[in-house]
Amino acid sequence: MKKRLLLLLMLLFALFAVIFVIPEILERESGISGTTESAQTGGKEPGTETLESRTFPYETVWTETESQTEKEPEYDPGEPVDREKIVTNLLFASDTHYMSPNLTDYGDAFHEMVDNGDGKVIQYMPQIWEAFSQEVMAAQPDALVLSGDLTLDGEKTNHLELAGRLRELEAGGVPVLVIPGNHDINNHRASAYFGSERTYVENVSPEEFLEIYGEFGYEEAAGHAPDSLSYLYILNDTTWMLMLDTCVYEPENQVYGVISEGTMEWMEQCLRDAYSQGITVIPVAHHNLQEISRVYVEECVIENHMEAMKILERYLTPAFFSGHLHVQRIMKHILEPGADSDVYGIWEVVSNSLMIPPCQYGSLTLNGDGSLSYHTKNVDVSAWAAAKGETNPELLDFAAFSDSYLRTVVKEQTYRSIEDIPDYIREIMADFYTELYQDYYAGKQVNYSEKKKEQGYIFWDRFMNPSMQFRQVEGMMRDGMAVNNQAEIPNPVWMRRE
Repeated sequence: MKKRLLLLLMLLFALFAVIFVIPEILERESGISGTTESAQTGGKEPGTETLESRTFPYETVWTETESQTEKEPEYDPGEPVDREKIVTNLLFASDTHYMSPNLTDYGDAFHEMVDNGDGKVIQYMPQIWEAFSQEVMAAQPDALVLSGDLTLDGEKTNHLELAGRLRELEAGGVPVLVIPGNHDINNHRASAYFGSERTYVENVSPEEFLEIYGEFGYEEAAGHAPDSLSYLYILNDTTWMLMLDTCVYEPENQVYGVISEGTMEWMEQCLRDAYSQGITVIPVAHHNLQEISRVYVEECVIENHMEAMKILERYLTPAFFSGHLHVQRIMKHILEPGADSDVYGIWEVVSNSLMIPPCQYGSLTLNGDGSLSYHTKNVDVSAWAAAKGETNPELLDFAAFSDSYLRTVVKEQTYRSIEDIPDYIREIMADFYTELYQDYYAGKQVNYSEKKKEQGYIFWDRFMNPSMQFRQVEGMMRDGMAVNNQAEIPNPVWMRRE
């Protein structure tokens, strides 16, 4: 009996070895002998996954090698050169959204488009442009800078006609520098408006854009980026213009912006060369460098803006000029709240649309001491109309007409968007929003605490909080607390750096 029991235990042990131990030994042997063969797949079969190779949303998994890799130290440009500057005067305009009268009969389709827009006075676009051109010619700046969205929606007819108008300015002694905006290239929305029909028309490719606008900065440029329509333009011995193409238009245009890798490297080389010679660089782009608006928070700021900002500030760039928002905004970049005013940070000036009342543009002076002085101007269409002998009352009192026009467009859209509230309350709320909208786009300063006491705000707070529209109301009021129509920007060389 004992012998049988012992034999049974020996058989069970042998069976255990066959099932578990021997396969494990064979697998280990196979893994050792196959190390070279499996090296290309990381020592595992293709398609298998390990914890180290798996990625999770919002999580980065570091390997031991990565964690031990030292970052390449940032380039130190050294101490800046404090150099007397040649006094330079520039005019800036953005988002002209030029539309040729040849693309519309100003009928139903046209009015449907403008009545659902943001208040651009497109029906008087040729007159606004002529009045603006007259002021530019009178000022004779060292350059007129147009920061993108040159045309309504990238129509080839609009590009060609605008280029003709820019040619007239250059013939009058004013250099013109342009860059594209997100509306300008490969825009499938390029349209004409006749009768009740909107029809699609020919747009332009990047190559055609360059051909049309070549004489407005590109052909005279000292350098071009390798992978975008960016270029460097030398104004004089102490001022360079860095015209940055931040648009995405392949295979078709997108709203958002980015600085491509090659352009970023090229940009830094331009800044490095200027820094070593004490030259002031004025960068211009269509999209924004900072998150500068509480109202418009999507697809406005350059996607890799933090990398761009670090490079620009490394070389003590005083200010960055952009558009895109259709809102007049000025803001200094600060690293942390409460930073002293004498601490350096790049300023950004966003120009609102030239075609939205009050039809503003910017005037910048680079002073001999390296500081910058900026303020806005309104196009005086009425003075131009009177000098031309116009009889149209809307042109002769354009400020009053355009103000009323903008109020009508915005108020009707706002009134329609408010639902399930008594009409008299909707009327008060729409009036409040419209007035705030006008001030916000023009960059006028708002007294936030006083504004909150108005009946319109009280109704917005009572009936629309929380909602996206109420957040817009709050955003416009808070953004409007700053001064957005003028700025005195000191020479960065004098500023304290942290």
